[in-house]
Amino acid sequence: MADRRIALGDVPRYVRSGIALGIGGGPVMVTPIAMIREVLRSGARDLHVVASSTGGFGIDLMIGAGAVASVEFAQIALNEFGPAPNFRRYAESGRLRCLDHT
Repeated sequence: MADRRIALGDVPRYVRSGIALGIGGGPVMVTPIAMIREVLRSGARDLHVVASSTGGFGIDLMIGAGAVASVEFAQIALNEFGPAPNFRRYAESGRLRCLDHT
């Protein structure tokens, strides 16, 4: 089987505005922040983010940076740190399309 891993520096070559992007990890721990930072550095916008199952800090960071147009999730929270502030603000203002799968 072919090795499909890429270097972090190569992430921007694969990320374009408008794509669907799956983000794994959890609310605070095991979040792929280094990859998310590279996605943000790519300048991509209007992303459709799919949280694998629960999103948190990383997805909230992407939302706050204005890179996310819609998010599909079971929960977006920061565990004991409370609700994800960017997610809440964007969702309540109607700037974020939310597909809730709880």
